[in-house]
Amino acid sequence: MTVRGGDIIQVMLFGREFDTVPESNVTYRLSGRSNESKPTGNGGMHTIQRLKLGGFDSLPLSVDSSRGDVEFLQGKADAGEPGPCSMTLINGEAYAGNLALQGEIDPNTGDGQVEITALGSKFELI
Repeated sequence: MTVRGGDIIQVMLFGREFDTVPESNVTYRLSGRSNESKPTGNGGMHTIQRLKLGGFDSLPLSVDSSRGDVEFLQGKADAGEPGPCSMTLINGEAYAGNLALQGEIDPNTGDGQVEITALGSKFELI
């Protein structure tokens, strides 16, 4: 039986490696297409296909203030430009693409973490 889930073992964002929070449950999506289907009046189906961005949602990172992790991430968010990002799963699968940070970069003082979301036109298995 193969490993089907578990920790993320490496995250690289804009050329910098970050520590991930153990036992986190991150949603990632491959770039591609999404379908939306609705029934037609005569019993058929009408499908619309749209391009979708790839990336990940709510990835919790352990931030190190001595390295300026939060300032680094905020600078990348301020720039608004996509950059190289990769994520390696416990089973060895790695996904990568040029992603732009989305939403707020708001660290938590109690647990020393920040959750980030990043999206781009291509995020795929490498």
